[in-house]
Amino acid sequence: MATATSSPIMPKPDCPDKCGNITVPYPFGFGDDASCYREGFQLLCNHTFTPPKLFLPNISIFEDTNGVEWYGHRIDKLVEVEEISLQGQLRVYSFMNYRCYNDSFLVSHKALNTSLISVDMRDTPFALSDTGNILTGIGCGILADVASSNANTTVSYQYLRFRYGCYSHCWNKSETLNRTYPAMGYCQTNNTKGLKSFYGILNGEYQYYKSFSPCAYSFVADYKWNKFSINDSSGFGFYTRNKGMVPTILDWAIENDSCKNITMRNNVTYACGENSGCHDSHNGLGYLCECLEGYQGNPYLQDGCQGM
Repeated sequence: MATATSSPIMPKPDCPDKCGNITVPYPFGFGDDASCYREGFQLLCNHTFTPPKLFLPNISIFEDTNGVEWYGHRIDKLVEVEEISLQGQLRVYSFMNYRCYNDSFLVSHKALNTSLISVDMRDTPFALSDTGNILTGIGCGILADVASSNANTTVSYQYLRFRYGCYSHCWNKSETLNRTYPAMGYCQTNNTKGLKSFYGILNGEYQYYKSFSPCAYSFVADYKWNKFSINDSSGFGFYTRNKGMVPTILDWAIENDSCKNITMRNNVTYACGENSGCHDSHNGLGYLCECLEGYQGNPYLQDGCQGM
């Protein structure tokens, strides 16, 4: 574990560290005083809720309601924070994708009530966790994908960088509900490491299964979260029951640099306090601080690591 002698930037002693029921440890913070948080780690505490809720204000969310254009319009939604871990992770609520077949429409692609979400975290210290999440698709005859592009816009088929996903198939209602075979009614697959910009793709032959599976859903969620069933594709209840959100794990790290580089430069922006050292983030985002053996506390504070 690398160490350095320069001191981290310190918050003022009167900075708030609680938003509703959530503890907000430095380097995170909120409020108008920029000294209360490290650059890039500003949060928003919304007191119009009871209790107040905590949000990530710098993540851009886009929505495609057509499902055929490979892009969306920016929407006025924020990612809600549920828990902050100094071990380099956040538990947040992210938005699910859905497409529901509706016989009242005549044009093929417009026969679907659609919401496909895109997320842009490229100007933040956050990324989708590959170890904490799993991609899930629910529905019949669907392909649930996550894709990313190199374009300056969040979504662009022309600049598609990679795409991964899973396929869920069905034969008939009875075998689907009994899940006679794996990948029947829903599917799951692991996520890619270090993903900062991505969008959901949800395709399928909904019209063939509309009698018992008119809806399809996909989402990247905490792998421990399993509050769904095959029956959820029978309607819109799954979306409304969960308010369109699922718990998701984000990785975070201090700036885009390695421990070796930052300690060799003895940089004044070095984030680790006394009795702590740094280690590189596993997903390549940057580095994290950790109290040395025999100490515990917040390694991002100057004297945050105290002897046990």
